[in-house]
Amino acid sequence: MTTPHGRRATPVAEAAGDPGGATSVPAARDGAPRPAAPPELDYNGRRHRRAMDDATLRDMARRIPRALAQTARLAWSADRRMAATVVVCQLLSGAATALMLGAVARALPRLTASDPREGLAQAWPALTVAVAAMAGGSALWILADWATRRLNPKIASAADLTLVDLHMRAELSAYDTEGFSERSQAAEIGALRAVDLADDAKSLTNGLVQLVSAATVLTSLHPLLLGVLLLSVIPRGLGGVIAARIDYRVHDRTLSARNLRGMMRWWLTTADLADELRANTMRPYLQFWYRTMCDRVEDRELAGARPYLLVTLLAASLAGVFTLGMWASLAALVLAGAMSAALAGTAVVASQTARRALHSIVRYGAVMFHHGLYLNDYHAFVDEVASMVTARGTTRVEAPRRIRFEGAGYTYPAKETPALHPVDLTLHRGEVVALVGENGAGKSTLIRLLTGLTTAGEGAVRWDDTDLATADAESVWRHVGLVPQRTGRWPLAARENITLGRPREDGDGRIWAAADRVGMAEALRGLPRRLDTLLARSVWGGHELSGGQWQRLACARAMYREPAVLVLDEPTSEMDARGEHTIFRELRETARDRITIVVTHRLDNVRMADRVIVLDQGRIREEGRFEDLVATEGSLLGELHALSQDR
Repeated sequence: MTTPHGRRATPVAEAAGDPGGATSVPAARDGAPRPAAPPELDYNGRRHRRAMDDATLRDMARRIPRALAQTARLAWSADRRMAATVVVCQLLSGAATALMLGAVARALPRLTASDPREGLAQAWPALTVAVAAMAGGSALWILADWATRRLNPKIASAADLTLVDLHMRAELSAYDTEGFSERSQAAEIGALRAVDLADDAKSLTNGLVQLVSAATVLTSLHPLLLGVLLLSVIPRGLGGVIAARIDYRVHDRTLSARNLRGMMRWWLTTADLADELRANTMRPYLQFWYRTMCDRVEDRELAGARPYLLVTLLAASLAGVFTLGMWASLAALVLAGAMSAALAGTAVVASQTARRALHSIVRYGAVMFHHGLYLNDYHAFVDEVASMVTARGTTRVEAPRRIRFEGAGYTYPAKETPALHPVDLTLHRGEVVALVGENGAGKSTLIRLLTGLTTAGEGAVRWDDTDLATADAESVWRHVGLVPQRTGRWPLAARENITLGRPREDGDGRIWAAADRVGMAEALRGLPRRLDTLLARSVWGGHELSGGQWQRLACARAMYREPAVLVLDEPTSEMDARGEHTIFRELRETARDRITIVVTHRLDNVRMADRVIVLDQGRIREEGRFEDLVATEGSLLGELHALSQDR
């Protein structure tokens, strides 16, 4: 391995002297210190770690039918006609193989007759059937492959859409459950591998059908041949399983490095970080880091090549010995008069067919076993999230005149301390309320409760007289406009970035009005295609906005909705003074028609609020007018305001 300067670097295993691999590499000859080797990371928490190493052949045989059944259900739900086409083609292909072998068995004795012309005349009908059966089998395989290719994109879309839709419809509390992100990632892998499983299932079932067809023909020729066939193919089958385990072990031991390398590759090639990477001379170390990861993967894959070769050679040698034994058995049967030479030739053809079929079974069975583990994750996660889909009640709510917290509190899953202790609070239409507090004070949780994003764990939150726990969630959110701390920079046209969630009804007038209210109209008119400009610089023809412009766009999106409840969480953190002034002036001027809640750490902006609510460790510590609270001795707002003035 060479460093970015072209010198040979110390191997990673030697460079990482401690378990974390963080020991510095010795200094180079020119005195410049070499960078520390990246730490060796291993995802020991993966559910399927060493799954194939630990699995017995019995485990694999039991799990593969389950993976086949799951794949069949996905295919059936995606396109019944194509799924049925694949199954029928597989069965007919097996029948064609059996027909071909049977025709060959009938033709060979006639071809070995003393008079070749007479033998050919007698054999040609059977030979015609054999050729037609071979052609038909090939055509059926092509048809099955065509149907599978038609199925694959539908399976991929169906699996992906199911996951995305469930994520969007799940209660927010689902994201807070322990291990949700990891299970989501595993399910995503399962969805991606569902497409591979369709191809693998086709190849595996075809191998099974061909094997059964060949074995049936051999048994009909002589019962002894089936046992001899098994002896000739079992070594190759066992070798295939062991080789598959070696492949899997290499895959498992390089997974961490490949994942990290894949994540880092995006960071190294994206335009978002190009300035920082160059100006801060990060390239030498990052190139060294990336090369190290490449070398780790390469070294471990090369290390697996030798045992793979030995296993394959041993299996092939044993298979060769038993194949010779099969031929010897056929010769003995011919010499003993128990079988004609022509039938022996048919048995050789059938055994070759069975051997190829078994190779497919072993290869694709091992792959299906591995992919099936992740497909199980997909189905388990779908069932889990389906039980968490927002379904609270059927009461439809109207725009509220007031929102009341009646002893409402909330504790996140796996947490002992409430994020929001039971509070009593009333918010009125026409009022601008500022939420203030240090990080972790409970502001975001209170916002989730009052907008119905989360239902109270205790007590109730009511819009007028309706408990949000019993209301239809979608009817609640139609009256909400939310600008969170992290707003979406959606890769859509500027128009859709404003109307998103509330499609335009008549023309672009309301869109421009919303943009003008947040001071964004001039910037949008300056875009190459105005409202039709794609806001995604990474896409050809796309355009990028500044951080402050994205925030203005998010505010325009919320105001375009003309909500009855407007919530802005740090809406101006990236804006300049002019943009900030524009937003808060607009809030003040339009407050009469809605309930407005603003969360901000810029306490000078709090002056415009009718009421300030100060949260501290999940409790309302104080509330009132800004001037009154700041002037009160011992006030937390006064303390925070004084600190902000000292900056």
